[in-house]
Amino acid sequence: MTKQFTYTYEEDRKDSISFEYSPDADEKLATSVENGIPFVYLNRSGMITLAKVLIKMASGSYSDGFHVHLHENFDADALEKLVVLLSPEETKTEST
Repeated sequence: MTKQFTYTYEEDRKDSISFEYSPDADEKLATSVENGIPFVYLNRSGMITLAKVLIKMASGSYSDGFHVHLHENFDADALEKLVVLLSPEETKTEST
C-alpha cells in the first residue's frame, strides 16, 4: 500500500511559527519520564500536528537555536509539556 502526505503552508516569519489544528481540534499531547526515559504521548491528530511543526522547522529559514514550546494537548493555556529545538549538526547529546 502506498500512501502520500502532502502539506502546503505559508512560511512564517523567521522568529515565529504557527500551526493549524485538525478539523475536530482533538489533538492530544502529553509527556512523562519513565525509568529515566522521556516519553511523548500523542493521538493520531497530535502526531500529524507535531509532524507539521517539525516539517515547518526543518524546511524553514529558522536559525539554530530556534525552538517551539508545546503545551498539553497543544493548548496554549495548558501546562508546557515539550520544547523542540533546532540545533546544529555538531550538538552533543547526553549519552545513556
